[in-house]
Amino acid sequence: MEAPARWRSGPLGAWRGISLGRVHRKVSSTVDELFEKAADATEAARSYLASEQGRKLRRQIATLVIVGAPLISELPMIRRSPMARLLRTAAVGTLLIKGAEWLRDWEPQPGFPHSTSL
Repeated sequence: MEAPARWRSGPLGAWRGISLGRVHRKVSSTVDELFEKAADATEAARSYLASEQGRKLRRQIATLVIVGAPLISELPMIRRSPMARLLRTAAVGTLLIKGAEWLRDWEPQPGFPHSTSL
C-alpha cells in the first residue's frame, strides 16, 4: 500500500526515505551536544563567579536585590496581588527564622560587657 500523495509532498516530503533510526540518532546527538554545551557554560560561569570580577558582580547583584526588593514590593500593583502578599508573608517568616538561628548560634565573646553602666 502506497502513502497518499499529500503525505509525499509538502514540507514533510523531505523526510520521505529517512529511517526513524537515523532521525533518532540525529536528535539524540543534538540533545547530547546541548547538554555538553550547557555543562561547559555552567563551568565557565562558576569559574567567572569565583574570580575577583565575579566577586564584584555578585556583590553588586546582592546590593541591587537588597535595595530593590523592598522598593518593588511597595509598588501599588504589586501590593494588591495575592502572590505578593504570600511572598511578603513568607519573607517575614524567613526573617524571623534567620533571626532565631542567629540568636541560637551566637556565642558571646569572653570579656564581653554584661551590662552597660553610665
